[in-house]
Amino acid sequence: MDKRLIRIYSLFMVIAIIIVDVYALKFHGITTKSMYSEDTEVVISPVTETLKPDYEYLITLDASEIVRAGGCLSFAAGYNDVWVYSGEKLIYENIGTRSLFLRSNGNAWHFVRVDDANEPITVKLKSVYLEDAAMKSPEFTAGDYYNIRWKLISGSTLVLFTSVLDILFGLAMIVYSILTRRVNPDRPRIIFIGITALLIGLWSSGESNASVVLVSNRALAGVFAFLSLIFIPIPYVMYIHEVLWPKDKCFYKIPICLSLLNYVAVMVLAILGVMDLRQSIIITHLTWAIAIIYVIAAAIHVLRTPKAERGKMAMFNAASMLVLIAVAGLEIGYYWTGVRLQNDVLGRILILGYIVLLAYKNILESLKDIEKGRMAEYYKDLANTDAMTGLANRTKFNHDIEKLTQEKEYSIISMDLNNLKEVNDTKGHQAGDRYIIGAARIIKKVFGKEGTCYRIGGDEFSVIIKKEASASIVSDLIPMMDKEIRDYNENNPSEPVAIALGYESKAPESERDYIDILRSADEKMYENKRFLKGQN
Repeated sequence: MDKRLIRIYSLFMVIAIIIVDVYALKFHGITTKSMYSEDTEVVISPVTETLKPDYEYLITLDASEIVRAGGCLSFAAGYNDVWVYSGEKLIYENIGTRSLFLRSNGNAWHFVRVDDANEPITVKLKSVYLEDAAMKSPEFTAGDYYNIRWKLISGSTLVLFTSVLDILFGLAMIVYSILTRRVNPDRPRIIFIGITALLIGLWSSGESNASVVLVSNRALAGVFAFLSLIFIPIPYVMYIHEVLWPKDKCFYKIPICLSLLNYVAVMVLAILGVMDLRQSIIITHLTWAIAIIYVIAAAIHVLRTPKAERGKMAMFNAASMLVLIAVAGLEIGYYWTGVRLQNDVLGRILILGYIVLLAYKNILESLKDIEKGRMAEYYKDLANTDAMTGLANRTKFNHDIEKLTQEKEYSIISMDLNNLKEVNDTKGHQAGDRYIIGAARIIKKVFGKEGTCYRIGGDEFSVIIKKEASASIVSDLIPMMDKEIRDYNENNPSEPVAIALGYESKAPESERDYIDILRSADEKMYENKRFLKGQN
């Protein structure tokens, strides 16, 4: 079930990325751009304000104040079409894309050049969405174009910086999780929090004043922000499930499935022209609320769990939930009340701190698990390795030979060292050890690249080759074996080796089992052993 949910989530992410790419390449609202001179920044108060029956909001400003301040009028107006007139002359307009997924241009800062101090400035705002008809007058400032932009950008530097760090930490955790997946498969939680941090960072950076000012394609930024919000709860709920409530087999799937259904719903509503992403944000916020309820339930579960049964990360995560839920609640509240365009700095810092601590604690625990895994692998290898020769031992042989029931074709080679007892009795056990080690090196050199070599007893060796045409491979290697023995004996005439060998192969169409194949290999080996002794 979890793998299917992850696959669906990945597919939806790909579709969302395609939509964002389309907006990046195609959908731009209509806007007027120009350059401005230097001067000081001042707040401009409206002269008159009028809300017309057709949901148009007209604000009249004194042009002379704007010109004296530097000639650049600036204001923020989200999800509105904007026209600015000098007298009867249109000097600026910013109109939404009217596309399926976002009809407006999203959050936007407007910079308008004013040259004529004698003609009144009229700003006309028209909400793209009827539910936003009760508009408020934006705050107007005037001054130097570059100074105004710089103040907006520099004022959101901290938010942008924390958002970039969220992205970097998220990417680092994703990469780390991928790189350590083979050695640490039991900690998928790291990639979940990595994806969450990445999405939060991307969403937060896109909504900062710096991005609002610098990214001219506000439709792209809006679509990106709304889609990011849809995908954030899923990896985070999966992380909380892994850390706080791993025994839960049902409840965690509710917010995940609802988030996936949310994605399908907002796409269908947008394609049918019923609601764009901005209008359907209430559905996304409801799925967030369900996810928050699950997180609270998981935290309560941890607090009610006996201390001895809690995981190392459980209390830390449970305590952090209160802060994160408060931050999420503030963000949703800010959105619906329209208190401010700029992200909450304190909230961004708290989220960054949480992500940094999560990254540190999870990676630290992961490294410990990796070290434990390496030690376990080391002891496993030690338990399956013959200490004298370095070949696999009898335990490994018994394990591997039973798995041959799954193979259609293979060969088993049985080998025995002739005269080992005589060497031990006449030349001592050190000479006998050299005999065993020398023979093992020959066997490893000849057969090691094609199969697994085993020392299964004092003077007994075996090789299992699991390859197509294994019988042909063995028959080609036996002459090499004889040559290696001759070369070894020429170099060690006082301690020559003699290795009796027999093998049997299972063909793909054969019904013989590994016990019968091994018995045949042993019989052929003993026959060869008698032949070699007869030669001496």
